[in-house]
Amino acid sequence: MGRLFRLAPFFALAWALEVQVSASLSFNLFPQAVVVERVAEPQGIVVVYNASKAEAIFRYHDEDLRRRGWVRVKYEVKKDEWKAEYRKGKAKAKLSVKDKKGRVEVRLKEGD
Repeated sequence: MGRLFRLAPFFALAWALEVQVSASLSFNLFPQAVVVERVAEPQGIVVVYNASKAEAIFRYHDEDLRRRGWVRVKYEVKKDEWKAEYRKGKAKAKLSVKDKKGRVEVRLKEGD
């Protein structure tokens, strides 16, 4: 029981993890899913969750970006894929969430 209390601060940090993509673009990780992969790209990041709630994960990241001042200008849903484009001043960002059978791939990219 004592070990659990010593680890509590680390659990709190894991829930509040913020991923910085660039100076103007960042987002919080989805707190209800385990991150199995995180890969930096030249103008963005790919995060893969071990989850099956792709739409919920999209909504979470969409709301997080809009809370940070990004304005959604385009929204598209296809089978097992959600896409959106955002603007904040002159900056542009794209969010893509794909359901890959038990894993959810989130791609956030800045620019065109």
